[in-house]
Amino acid sequence: MIETERLLLRPYRQDDLDDLALMFADPEHMRWYPAPFTGEESQAWIDKQFERYERDGFGLFVVELLENGGFAGTVGPTMQQVEGEPRVEIGWHIRPALKGRGLAVEAGDAARAWAFANLDVDHVISLIRPENTASCRVAEKLGMTIERETDHAHMKHYVYRSDRPDL
Repeated sequence: MIETERLLLRPYRQDDLDDLALMFADPEHMRWYPAPFTGEESQAWIDKQFERYERDGFGLFVVELLENGGFAGTVGPTMQQVEGEPRVEIGWHIRPALKGRGLAVEAGDAARAWAFANLDVDHVISLIRPENTASCRVAEKLGMTIERETDHAHMKHYVYRSDRPDL
């Protein structure tokens, strides 16, 4: 578990399904995906995190508010293929009602620090669709820069990059 000023980042549990499904069913929140998720797709998302924990030794975290333990979203490192190359990506989703409070930046910074402290990588990336300006701003506030554009999941994405600070 990782604690920040306002947040707790922890591994997924099966009982996260209701909160996650509610966020992923929101059409506005999921506008950068092909479609909002069904309940079954949200369950598959959780199952994929359990698979990642087992296979890779890491995966996304659930983000909780320290003040009340409420579900704030999900963040963290995952393995992604970018043009056939395995890369560690830091991704984030913050519940729509909590957006605009800097939580994605706070959670993303903590997840990136965790990745650099625990994984043998010299950089991490974030895959973001160019029209997703809010996520682009999060990446930029994290000090990430655009490495290149790529096709990911049949959609154009920026590959934002953050190098290990001690390099």
